Amino acid sequence: MPDFEILTPGEFVRRVGDAVSSKHRRSTYSSVQFAPTPVVPAPYALIVGAGFSAGVVPLVKELMYETIGDYLFFDQDQSSMQRASRDLRKHSAMVWSEINAAAKRRGASGVALDGNGLPYDAGEAYRALFEIDDARVVFARIPRPRSRSGLLERMTRARRAARGENPPIEETPPVDGVEFVRGFLQYVVNPGSEHGHGSTGRTDLNDAHVFLASILEAQQTGATGPFCRTILTTNFDTLLQNALQMVNLLYRVTDRPETGFDAADLLAEEAAIHLVYVHGSILRHNPASSVGELSALSHSNADALHKYLTSRDVIAIGYGGWEDGLMTALKSCENSNRLLYWCDIPPAPSDTLAGLLQSWGKNANYVSLGAGGADGLMELLYRELVPATSATRDPRDREKAWRTLNRPIG
Repeated sequence: MPDFEILTPGEFVRRVGDAVSSKHRRSTYSSVQFAPTPVVPAPYALIVGAGFSAGVVPLVKELMYETIGDYLFFDQDQSSMQRASRDLRKHSAMVWSEINAAAKRRGASGVALDGNGLPYDAGEAYRALFEIDDARVVFARIPRPRSRSGLLERMTRARRAARGENPPIEETPPVDGVEFVRGFLQYVVNPGSEHGHGSTGRTDLNDAHVFLASILEAQQTGATGPFCRTILTTNFDTLLQNALQMVNLLYRVTDRPETGFDAADLLAEEAAIHLVYVHGSILRHNPASSVGELSALSHSNADALHKYLTSRDVIAIGYGGWEDGLMTALKSCENSNRLLYWCDIPPAPSDTLAGLLQSWGKNANYVSLGAGGADGLMELLYRELVPATSATRDPRDREKAWRTLNRPIG
């Protein structure tokens, strides 16, 4: 019998509501003070992963079954029409066939594929794609006749031909696996960069981002008690930044994990919202994606993350729990007497996650989100924390108006 509890979303938000209301206080600042009253520390640290961006950024299965094929075949750039799912899957199967052929030439095992040529396990395929610590080796060209050139090389030449460049095959630069993987990530989370006009990121927000931003706005203006001011994310996208801009909140960003996180900086007095990109961000073109990179960051940043996470109760939403610095830090927090709420779709945690929760014992809680996912959870939390009298308009209506106002010209 596990020590940790499994909660419904309703039970979870009521517990958070109790914690937030207990720390709520009215401002005592007046003209007789030399400085404003210090900020009341927020009780929670928030960890958000890919599941928090669902509906805007493709999740792993869609990435591996469709998006990767869409990325490689450049003709989508020539049309506003979305290609059919069957075509995307056909192209993705060709990509996986090429990747497996390249892996086989180098003595690697490749990815197990089903009868349609797609990965049996999308999660394992995702890890395999980014386990290529020296992807140049896997994708390196082997001299061979033109008729036997690989798919990646053919697509490289096709893209160059579409730009009016038609170099002989011997002058076509070899496909670089690092460039392929990083380019794929940028294609997924930063579409504006495809055309060389600069970084734009994705502009749509899902309900999870919209309601989180509205909670943070209410917290910063005193409409509700402090909830969270530091958000640690394993995502590379800019959606959290977009959401905070929508509600005109100041924030600061830490997105250079390769230089090492500073525990003192994480524990500094709270004021603005702090976004911590534990794997880097697309704006730095430094997203840590391979297993080797994640392992290196795990060793260098786990201690700083541990010191911060033992100062707050922790809420994780949509985080898959890779073997990275966050997981290393969480595993070492088991004796901190802090609470851990792990929120995910399945009715019960996986065996791996259950082991982590079990190590936290009665301080751990698993929140089964069900079909509502992160969107439904954040709406419930908003309704719980933000008094109806403080909400000037529905957050979703506000997001629609903001998106209309900020729609790109042309």
